[in-house]
Amino acid sequence: MQPQELIPHLFRTEYSKICAVLTRFFGIEYLEVAEDIASETFLLALETWSYKGIPQNPVAWLYVVAKNKAKNHIQRNNQFDEKVAKAIQNDTPVHTFIIDLSEQNIADSQLQMLFTLCHPAIPVEA
Repeated sequence: MQPQELIPHLFRTEYSKICAVLTRFFGIEYLEVAEDIASETFLLALETWSYKGIPQNPVAWLYVVAKNKAKNHIQRNNQFDEKVAKAIQNDTPVHTFIIDLSEQNIADSQLQMLFTLCHPAIPVEA
């Protein structure tokens, strides 16, 4: 069977099962994440199997790849929480930049008008 025929069949039979396993792993509140990972797994299967051929046990391949993608997702979220979120939460002052819209700095009139329209002092309604 060719990947173009096998993957739709496996999608119909295994997609909901993979989503259920991932939802159990993540929790029901992360159902969308589980569905995204399952979809990405099938997309990767289509890309990979077309070049490398169908694995010996395609269903097991799907579950292993989905599990690895779930682990990667959790690691990325943990790193975000540990590093990026802490840096964002710090009370570091936000630097404001003054944009020089003079003709010496911006020679293009359309670009100058664009910067003028985007200036934060101009209300959104205007």
